[in-house]
Amino acid sequence: MSQPPTSPLRRTRRVSRLLGPVLCALLAGCAVRTVPPIRWVPVVGAEKKTSTTDVLVRALRDRDVAVRAQSVALLGVISQAGDGGLKREVAAVLGMALRDRDPGLRLQAVEQLGQMEAQYANKYLYSALRDPNPFVRGKVLEVVSQRERQASAAAAPTPQAASAPAAP
Repeated sequence: MSQPPTSPLRRTRRVSRLLGPVLCALLAGCAVRTVPPIRWVPVVGAEKKTSTTDVLVRALRDRDVAVRAQSVALLGVISQAGDGGLKREVAAVLGMALRDRDPGLRLQAVEQLGQMEAQYANKYLYSALRDPNPFVRGKVLEVVSQRERQASAAAAPTPQAASAPAAP
């Protein structure tokens, strides 16, 4: 005996029962955080020249603070492995991040700028001394004073060199 054909409505219900839990699992809060922000990856060939910093600048404008935080972290990595022009560009982008509405992200940007050379980062660090959040201002003072201690330690002569006898 042949079975009666299933109606289209019954098939739709069956598909929706299967897709519902799958969609809920994909759209859950923690699942969204683990998926990279694909929308910021440029389409290959769509733009003539797109640099990594351009993509990260776009990500800094995202609503989600986690995406912006990842962007600041990646900018810190780029700043450690670049030449002078790239470091100057990354410092400018991190300077933009210092104007973010989230104080935690501003703290993270100060930390990344603190790891860069003073010639690139000090301009932005000094401007962050006027931040409305006292924790951000405190972190800037900590980073700048640490730099000053390192510079004075490197410039101070060693005690052995001062007490060494003169060579004939």
